Amino acid sequence: MKNLADAVVALLESLDRISVEHEELTDTDVRESMHLALNWYFVWGKDRSRFPRSFGMFSAEGDLLVANAIRHFLDAVEKLGELSGIPVGQARLDVLQAESAVTVGGKFYDEFIGYRDTPLPAEPLPEDMFGDGSYGDG
Repeated sequence: MKNLADAVVALLESLDRISVEHEELTDTDVRESMHLALNWYFVWGKDRSRFPRSFGMFSAEGDLLVANAIRHFLDAVEKLGELSGIPVGQARLDVLQAESAVTVGGKFYDEFIGYRDTPLPAEPLPEDMFGDGSYGDG
């Protein structure tokens, strides 16, 4: 990855691949959980020593794929070293939602996660995101 914009596109491409096998990726609960995680760790730059395992997917495999995609994105942007020059809050949300961040198939951030004019407050993630998901029979 060359820069932050490439990292955002790589995240979107990962989510797009996950959605092929796991259509629930675009369900409201999953989108909101992904947004909460990105808001806390990327937009507000909070410590990642504790990372969520449950994003509302229908299977443990799906939750693991989502967690790994977000973690990989956060690791990649940290290695790039560009974040120190971007203030937490609105500026970082703008990076995620940039119109230039589009998948090869033409999908944007808001198609996977949604769009917000302003960042969510810097509030800790719900405890249930750190536990095992609730998986039914389908």
